[in-house]
This record gives sequence, C-alpha cells and structure tokens, in this order.
Amino acid sequence: MLSTVSPVAADDPTPLWTVVYLHPSPTKESDAFSASGGRQGGYKTVRAYGRRQRHPILWDASGDDYVDLLPEGMRMGVIYGMNGEWQVGEIRSLSEGPFATLWHGTVESLVDLTPGFPYICAYARAVAGAQQVGAACSWTDGMLHAALWFGTPESFVDLHPAVARWSEAYATDGEHQGGRVDINDPDIGIHAGLWRSSAESFMDMNPEGARESVILGMAPGVQVGWGIFEGRNLAVLWHGTPESAIVMNPADAYHSQLYATTGTFHAGYVTHGFGSAEAGLWIGDVPESFINLQDYLAPDGYYASVAKAITEHEGRLYVVGSAASPRGRHEAILWIGRVPRTTGPIRRPCP
Repeated sequence: MLSTVSPVAADDPTPLWTVVYLHPSPTKESDAFSASGGRQGGYKTVRAYGRRQRHPILWDASGDDYVDLLPEGMRMGVIYGMNGEWQVGEIRSLSEGPFATLWHGTVESLVDLTPGFPYICAYARAVAGAQQVGAACSWTDGMLHAALWFGTPESFVDLHPAVARWSEAYATDGEHQGGRVDINDPDIGIHAGLWRSSAESFMDMNPEGARESVILGMAPGVQVGWGIFEGRNLAVLWHGTPESAIVMNPADAYHSQLYATTGTFHAGYVTHGFGSAEAGLWIGDVPESFINLQDYLAPDGYYASVAKAITEHEGRLYVVGSAASPRGRHEAILWIGRVPRTTGPIRRPCP
C-alpha cells in the first residue's frame, strides 16, 4: 500500500516523505531491520507447525514485491543487515539454530557462516564490504562471543575480549566492528565496544556518565547507538573514541535511541513523556535536527513507530522500520524522502 502524506503546515521546512506499507497481506506480522539501495530486509510471520514462524523477507520497496529467503526444511529466519547485494541474518531448523546466514538475493545463494565446534550456534547482524558481524555461542564458556566473518565459516574471528563475560557485534563499516560487551566486573556492566578485526583491538566506548551503552549502527568515522543516563535511554553518536560521544536526545524528548547511520543521516526513535516511540532521523551531530517520521504515517491509528535502518539511493533517503498498526500488530514500514541539501558535515555548534 502506498500513501503520500504532506506536512501539516504549508511552510513546514520538513521534506515531503512517501510512506510505503511493506506489510504483506495476509501476514500476521512483519518488521524491517535493514536497507540497501532501493531494497529492504526483515521478516514476515506465517502459520506453520502449529505456531507463527518468521520468514526472512527481501522487499523491493513494495509490500507485494518480495522474495522469501527461507530454505526448504528450515523453520524460521530473519534478515538483520544488508549492504549492496548481500544480506545477513539467521535461520533455524525445527530442532537447531540459530545459524548465521549470508545471502546474495536468492535462497540458493545461502552460506551458513556458523563456525564449527566449540561454537554451537551463531547469528549475523550486519554486513559491509567483505565483512559480516554478529555473535557465536561458545560451548566452552556457554556465552555469546562477538563474531567477525569474511564470507565463509572458516574465516570466523572471535572478537571476544579478555575483559568480557559475553559480547556481541551489531555493526561494521567494513573496517571496524561495533557492539557491546558485558565487562567482567560487577561495578562496570554492559558497555559499547569498538573493534578493528581482533579481540585485542577492543576499545571501551562507554560515554562519560552512562551506566550502560551499545553501538548498533556504523558508517566510516561514525558510530551510533544509545546509553543509559540517570535511568533514561538516550541516543548517542560517536566519532571513534569514547570522548567523542555526543548525546543526540532532542530537548523535548524523554527517551531516544539510534539504530543506523549513513554517516550524515541517522535513524532511530524518540519518546515524549510517557508516550509511545516515534520514528525519526537526525542530520549530522545536531540533536535538534530530528525529523519526526511518525507524523507521516496514515492518521488512522498507526503508533509506536521505530526507524531501524537508513540508506541513500538515487537522491532519496530510504528509512525502514515498523509501527503498531490499527489492527494491533507490528507492520514493516518504509519512508522515502528527498535528501536534505547540506554543504558538508553538520556539526553541533561550539559552546
């Protein structure tokens, strides 16, 4: 379903956005986690084996134009990340999994990245350049270990640092990897982490004043995610060091999180007071640049929206995520808008 929604005010400077409702009928539920070019990845649910099961779905900017990437004999799967013609995620059988998965647009192209023993399961979250990242469960300690691959299970690199109890990687820019680690110290906790392709390269990226943090998205020179500050989840942007952290929470927002970035444009959500999540995007390093994408959803009951991925393609921004529909279910959403003109990197003004 396609809907074009104009800003409420004629002089509103926010660019016009077109909303594509990716949710395939008669699917029970759907969500989108990734975007690359004009395509989007996520899942839809179907009824199978007496329960609802997720199938990895690759859309082409249309709810009716998609490819189901679940191989025969598998029970479920999800696409979590995309870059160029590659997709990553996980699949599960009736009795085993998850298995970290790499696709090239077709079911037949599937590569199982899951490393051999002592790693007994794995999933992939992001892909960029020749790299795929995620986590693998180690039989040795029973914990998740942040993982890096280069297209094959044999290329697996265990990124788990010695200081961590468990670790996960959620993002890569093709050179560095980002995620979180549970520091093996009860006085420290879960901190955002940045690696450069080895466990020894781990850098603790926790911002000053944050009790907990995570990196969820990356582009060269930019990392995004969130931190917990005095009990509030607040969007955070970094430029390669913990000292570079910028809290991106707009002044009128209570909570916020960032999930993805192009380097200039960042996708996530905010909440106002005790209200539900509102999808949006930020520009550069400026918290007050937030553009609310919830405002562009059809005014018939869509709420609790979250933007989880963003990409530029042919002069347009493609932002994907989900929203709770009037039918009380999560549905995959795509926002397409004009790329705002900028003269260079937008930085927060000096105090």
